[in-house]
Parts: sequence; C-alpha cells; structure tokens
Amino acid sequence: MMALLRTTMDSPTGGYVTRRLHVPKEVWSQGGAKLPNIPEKVQVVRILCSALDDLQLCSSEYFGAGNVSSGLALGIGSIGRKEGDAWLGKLEDFSSVCDGVVANFGKKLNVGEGFAIKKITWGDRLTRRFDKFTNGKNLDSPDAYVQGLRKLFLHAQLLDEHTRAVLSQPVAPAYEALPADIRGSAEIKLKRSSEFFASVVLTFVIQDLSQLLDKYAKKCEKWLAE
Repeated sequence: MMALLRTTMDSPTGGYVTRRLHVPKEVWSQGGAKLPNIPEKVQVVRILCSALDDLQLCSSEYFGAGNVSSGLALGIGSIGRKEGDAWLGKLEDFSSVCDGVVANFGKKLNVGEGFAIKKITWGDRLTRRFDKFTNGKNLDSPDAYVQGLRKLFLHAQLLDEHTRAVLSQPVAPAYEALPADIRGSAEIKLKRSSEFFASVVLTFVIQDLSQLLDKYAKKCEKWLAE
C-alpha cells in the first residue's frame, strides 16, 4: 500500500491504490485543503525517516548493499550469529521508536488502536531523536508533510524487503546463514513493524487522502458546472 501511495505522489498521472480508485497527483498538492494536526504528522514522519535511515545503514553493514529479498545484496557470506544478534538489536531500537511515536502522538492523532506498546526506556539517544524532530522548522507545511511521506514510503520498503527475505521459501540468501532462532526473532520484530505502519501511519494517511479526494471531487464538479 505504501508503494502504491508513493506512486500517486511521484507519477505525473498519479496511480491506482485499488483496482477502481485512481488518485491523480494533483490531489496531494491542491491548495486550500486543511488537514488536521499537520505539525504532529510532520514530526512523526521525520522521526520515522531518521530511524529508517539508521536501519538502512545497519542493513547494508550486516547484509550488504542491495535488495536482501532478491538475493542480489552484495557482501553475503560472512554473516552469522554475531551479526544476527546485532541486527535484532537494531530492529528492537526501531521498535522502541515506534512505541515512542504511539506514546507521544497516538492520542493526538487518534491512531494506534490495537497496537500494544511496550514499556519505553527513554535512553539518551531515543530522547535526542524525539527532541530533535519536535523542535524543527516548517512543521505546519502541507508540502513538507507530503514530501516527508514520499521519503518515508520509499525508506519503509527496507522493512518489506527484509520481511520477504525471511519468509520466502526457500529462505533468501541474506537470511539463510542465520541460525533459526535469529530468523524467528527477526520475523516477529518485522511483523510488529508492519503492524505499526498499518495501525498508525497508514491510518492517518488514508484519513487525509479521503479528505483530499473529497475536496478534489468537489473542485472537479465545480469545473464541470462552469
């Protein structure tokens, strides 16, 4: 879904998010649309982009550059339990960021229902990450929101690649050398990340898209009437 949404923002003609629903690119850039809680959403998007940037660097370090689910990642062959444990630690760090997002913004954005957050230990690094992006500039800019979503949806494909790698049959080369317990733990953590995006990020994005489509349809009706 995130890849489909990104296509509607990037392609000159927009794109389909379902078989019947086509979203023109102009829907995202139309003026006069007042979406709720833009500053908070921009903060959430920036926090997650930063966390995914870190995760991408670690993925390249442990699994090599390239798509881990396709078997084309460069550097495979030296990964073992040590690297697997380190990768699980990075996935847990990302999970903590997700928990922090729900704890700090879930009620305001009315999202995260059903996503059980763990007790958060606010280490210095996690605290700095949230402080950095809750005091930034241009937090109320709709354009910053849409541009942030484009970046977030692109970066989030990393989680999809790892999920497909660990679930594929046979297991993708990137995960094949890892012990079974490491693969199992990685699968659980990746599944939780997917649940977070479904219950938090996609929830408020789909709500905003619905509002934007409604406004766009009314504009089109007005143009036809003229």
